[in-house]
Amino acid sequence: MRLILTENIKEDMKLAKAIYENGNILLNKGVTNLYKYKDKLLEIGIKHLYVEDKYSYDIKINQTIKDGTRRKGKKIVENTFDKIKKGFLDLNTKELKNVVEDITDELVLNEDVLLNLVSLKSTSNYTYEHSVNVSVICIALGKMLGYNKNDLFKLGMGGMLHDVGKTLIPEEIINKSDSLTEHEYQIIKNHPELGFNYLQQIHSISPLSRIVVYSHHERIDGSGYPRGIKGDEIHEFARIAAIADVFDALTSDRVYRDKWPTYKAAEYIINNTEKLFDYHLVKRFLPQISFYPNGAEIILSSGHRGIVKDQNVGFPTRPVIKLIEDDEGNEIDKKLDLLKHMNITIIKVVV
Repeated sequence: MRLILTENIKEDMKLAKAIYENGNILLNKGVTNLYKYKDKLLEIGIKHLYVEDKYSYDIKINQTIKDGTRRKGKKIVENTFDKIKKGFLDLNTKELKNVVEDITDELVLNEDVLLNLVSLKSTSNYTYEHSVNVSVICIALGKMLGYNKNDLFKLGMGGMLHDVGKTLIPEEIINKSDSLTEHEYQIIKNHPELGFNYLQQIHSISPLSRIVVYSHHERIDGSGYPRGIKGDEIHEFARIAAIADVFDALTSDRVYRDKWPTYKAAEYIINNTEKLFDYHLVKRFLPQISFYPNGAEIILSSGHRGIVKDQNVGFPTRPVIKLIEDDEGNEIDKKLDLLKHMNITIIKVVV
């Protein structure tokens, strides 16, 4: 399978991964005649989808966690946030804890812990998808650092709830597609403290999880908020969450901008290391992700076009490519391992 822009659907393509809306199947795996669904998919914010065609039948997409676990997590976060908006103070966290435990278990058993962070994300459900993804990235990075399972769970719970304070901010500000005014931005900046104060009432949430909520916008150089603390003054859980939060936000479609390619988000993290992000954490994080995920269509410096087929673990910029066109636009079917051809580089990600 391979990842394409929804607007580039062609008649010979077959849907390779089911598409869900509000927890229900919108289009099932194997659906053909995709072109007639294009406008509806774009309308609900599905800008990318996985298809199978003659070029990609033998390309497999590695899952970081199971699709079912991801959907379950998103639904539980949505229900949890909805109750908070309605003023519930006696929040039952059992379902939330269960799904974070499931994610932790899957990541502990997953050898390729962060090889693929790409998931089909809808702009309309960004907040809930983002919460699950930040939890996943936090737990995965915690695993790389050797955390025990109990600490991984607490870190993952903090990641899942890191933006809970946004439920206590007017929706017209949270969902605004235009630039925020300075006043509105100051209101948004209250969300870590609002979330932390709310969770202080929920005694089943660990103080370590709450510190993620409170401090995920603090920055290494002291330029963050709400307290403007810096360096080791920021708890390591929060320093992990800062990376996870920004990385997933950049690689997600938003109502006001398209998602960045994984490699571009990685470059942003690298360029802001020791200013915004912890160098030692970034050093552990980046080599474990695929800058160019399986199924991504790319163009090489040689002029060839291809699809990323496999990863060379530890070498995120040198994947294995399935070539589909030569430099003159003729169809070909060859494999090229960039780790064995260091003179060739990826110059563009088509999607």
